[in-house]
Amino acid sequence: MKALVLAIITLLFLVPLSYASLPLKCTLDATKDHFWYYHEQLVYQSEQFVIFQNFKGRVVTQVDLKTTKFSRTTYIGEPFIPKYQILFGRCEEPNHVLRMWQMSSVPFDN
Repeated sequence: MKALVLAIITLLFLVPLSYASLPLKCTLDATKDHFWYYHEQLVYQSEQFVIFQNFKGRVVTQVDLKTTKFSRTTYIGEPFIPKYQILFGRCEEPNHVLRMWQMSSVPFDN
């Protein structure tokens, strides 16, 4: 019985911490490839849009929270010939994921 109570208490403290590691999962329209975005990559958020940045700014993704559509722009440059790649797709429940990330940043009362 003590082990069960300890397990429940442990889970109560661990679950909120895991919200921050929940990825936003997106899928390309054309190829069905998947991209996952994490809270640490979020650089901007408004009522309608969120923007993620990867690879020192070479990849920028904009997600429309009302339509769940996203566009991912990649700049490949030095040491390569400069070139842009733009991909389109949809994200799974972006508003839900953002709420979970916000919950993980709320401090607990002692």
